[in-house]
Amino acid sequence: MKSIVILSAACFMASAPAFAETSSPAETVSSNKTYFYGGIGTIGLTMKDKPDAITEDITPNLSLGLGHEFSEYIALETFISFSSTEYSNEWNPFDNTKIDLSLSQIGVSVVPSTGELGNSGIKLYARLNASIVSADAEVSGSSLNGYTLNSSDTGAMLDGGVGIQWNINDNFMIRGEYLTNLADSSLDDFSDYFDYQGAQIAVGYRF
Repeated sequence: MKSIVILSAACFMASAPAFAETSSPAETVSSNKTYFYGGIGTIGLTMKDKPDAITEDITPNLSLGLGHEFSEYIALETFISFSSTEYSNEWNPFDNTKIDLSLSQIGVSVVPSTGELGNSGIKLYARLNASIVSADAEVSGSSLNGYTLNSSDTGAMLDGGVGIQWNINDNFMIRGEYLTNLADSSLDDFSDYFDYQGAQIAVGYRF
């Protein structure tokens, strides 16, 4: 967490010139771009203090986003994402109960960056996500006599992260990033029992 805060602060400091300088026409053409991306990775729920008897299986998360670069140093995005984690007790052959926990998010992001490092096409960035969340739980197994129990809750989450982006050319880009939950609201004791974190890779198109 400390390293994320330090790198985020560095990205914010690096983006400061974007608010103080006026871009030339050439810079505007290259940096003021709209883009979309799709990502997949290991971002999801992990249980704190998980008992050894419980198996935790994270389904690869999926995300889609649309963003706009207002300058070389700052961008805003809107996104949707889905993640799922399944829990089971594989130590007990007589207990086939499975619990599936999933999170669906829709939100907005502020993405400050260092700008391109030299002529490499590579830049470092930080991310702050604010999202509306739907948390769903599904319990199934023979102990329920064929029935499935479902429950859901809605709330809000604040996530932060850091990443690296490579602009392969003027249109295509690839990203790798790590995200973690910073705070949540109206999700009962969510943060007391679970962490929400992980890494993902995304491919995007700028136009």
